[in-house]
Amino acid sequence: MYKKVKKYAITNGMSVDEKAGIAYGRINGYFLAIYQDPVTPARHTLQLWVKPGNAEAYPTILDFVNQCTPKFKYLTAASYTGTKITAEFWGTGFKWGSEYVPCIDAFLKELTNYCNANQLVTCCEACGSVEALSLYQIDSTQHLFCSSCYAGASEKLHKEVSQKANQGGGNVIGGLIGALLGALLGAVLWVLIYQLGYISALGGAVMVVCAMKGYELLGGRLNVLGIVISCLISAVMLLLAEQTCLAIEIYKIYRDYNVSFFDVFTSVPNFLEDPDVMSAVVRDMIMGYILMAVGAGGTIHQTYKSNKNSVNTRQITSI
Repeated sequence: MYKKVKKYAITNGMSVDEKAGIAYGRINGYFLAIYQDPVTPARHTLQLWVKPGNAEAYPTILDFVNQCTPKFKYLTAASYTGTKITAEFWGTGFKWGSEYVPCIDAFLKELTNYCNANQLVTCCEACGSVEALSLYQIDSTQHLFCSSCYAGASEKLHKEVSQKANQGGGNVIGGLIGALLGALLGAVLWVLIYQLGYISALGGAVMVVCAMKGYELLGGRLNVLGIVISCLISAVMLLLAEQTCLAIEIYKIYRDYNVSFFDVFTSVPNFLEDPDVMSAVVRDMIMGYILMAVGAGGTIHQTYKSNKNSVNTRQITSI
């Protein structure tokens, strides 16, 4: 967990589960959980489970939550479902390191003060019960349930996973075509960025994500085979995109000598014998493959979680 968020949680008496990436406990009398995105350390989801008590809240909980989004710099989204407030924080920009945790702290103070002022009560997110509540983790998602609602939610999820496992691996041929089309879109973006004079390697991250999404759209399911196919196609397409960029630059020089673009494209390997040209290409390729790996990481992680044939459920703590 991001060290400043961890320090904030511990300072406020919360418990921290490093492995699960979660901090939980009471702040200003209300139980809440802070979950860190496994891919982006500067991204956290805050959850607080409440409903109106004996009196109607003013402003309504939903209105209050909607008013918070423009007030807090790093609060990107906030919602209320009737039993749970969810707030998404994302640290961006140059100053987020120093401003991020104070922003979360200010939000939580205003949120819990509002809850106290309106006598909101902590409740089960499924049925609204206020008795025998516990914080549970189902895969990487946190829930505040009473015991009966947890049993029902866990059973339902196990059935869904079992049904998904019986669906098979999807349409490999369709997925292959989708990955090719997605990677081609990324290759076009690579070439366009290069022509604009920017670092074309940024297209590498887009290329592999588009390839995986293309495989999923036309293949029906992105599994391990789909990830491997998408990554291999993207790696080859990136090489072709870089060769196309180099061919365009060479063609601009030799187009007055009555040569076709195809001739220039097939002659690129000869130009790579020049050490300066080769070093520039290698630099672009290395950056492209690094950013491709970064772009693929989040999608692979989410795919693994959604396609595995088991569900991890556990009780974290009773409250």
